[in-house]
Amino acid sequence: MPELNREYSELDDLEVFQRMVELTEAQMEPICGHLRRGQHAKATGCVRATFRIAANIPSNLQHGVFRERGRSFDAIVRFSNSQGTFEPDGTGTARGLAIKLLDVDGARAIPDDGDTTQDFLMVDHPVFPFPDPKSYVETISRKNIPLVGNLAALAHLALLEPKELRILKDIKGKHVASPLRITYWSGAPFWLGPASGTGGHAVKYSAVPRENGSAVPAPPEDRPPDYLSQALSRELKKQEAVFDFKVQLQTDAEKMPVEDVSIEWDENVSSPIAVATLHIAQQRVDGSSTLAVDASSALAAQAESMSFNPWHALAEHRPMGGMNRLRRKVYQASVAKRATGCPI
Repeated sequence: MPELNREYSELDDLEVFQRMVELTEAQMEPICGHLRRGQHAKATGCVRATFRIAANIPSNLQHGVFRERGRSFDAIVRFSNSQGTFEPDGTGTARGLAIKLLDVDGARAIPDDGDTTQDFLMVDHPVFPFPDPKSYVETISRKNIPLVGNLAALAHLALLEPKELRILKDIKGKHVASPLRITYWSGAPFWLGPASGTGGHAVKYSAVPRENGSAVPAPPEDRPPDYLSQALSRELKKQEAVFDFKVQLQTDAEKMPVEDVSIEWDENVSSPIAVATLHIAQQRVDGSSTLAVDASSALAAQAESMSFNPWHALAEHRPMGGMNRLRRKVYQASVAKRATGCPI
């Protein structure tokens, strides 16, 4: 029986991890002369923000960046589409929100990593389609079969993994009008507690916009290829955007598992607690095509050269679960390969 606030690294299969590294490296190809990310390659906008810790955060959650009530961190936020290729914004896919807090001091989740940021990575769906690394790699391996990959992956899911297929359809079927008006979830769990790894909680994160319920966008064929970038630019020209950043505690180890990221943690059982706000001030955002980085935009160029990684974290916020342990290997390989490619 699983225990609360615990992960099980003994479940890892290193051959599966290595296979996913190889698959990721193989799909990283130059786009517009630059070697791009294996996933979330296309940014729909990069902005500056402030991450402000709540004045009333509960004392049992005051760890890491949440330790000091009312403290503010400067942040860089990258909105993105989840594919490793540059597709029109109307293509059905997950939408990403990556928050990078700057000048964060403290013991690191990866000792001696030399980083001074705290990253929070989220998408606009509360669960991942695949429960664990093995399931993920099985599907991606089939998808990469020459000529018939998509059909092979679809047939496998339809016959043997209908739940995974349903989640994928739910993600691809969402209609997003603006990156600023949708909720994002971490999907995978994280530690929130002392760096020693005891006396804390397994948690998931979410970012909920103060302004939501945006209008349904036009049909895909009528949308500009970069309509999400245009929406971001248009809205931030008029007013700021605010997200409530929330923490959801694991309260049932079986119904809210750490090692199966395809199971949603019921928010009626464990209500997310607001611990911070993400303030995106009015600012100029390039609303034109993001197929090439605008050399005049220092922020866009800076963000595209950065690595957004859940393991860029304090020890008090270390990632938990098999999918996050897989991400550690994959993100390291992706960053290393990008470093050998065309510089941005």
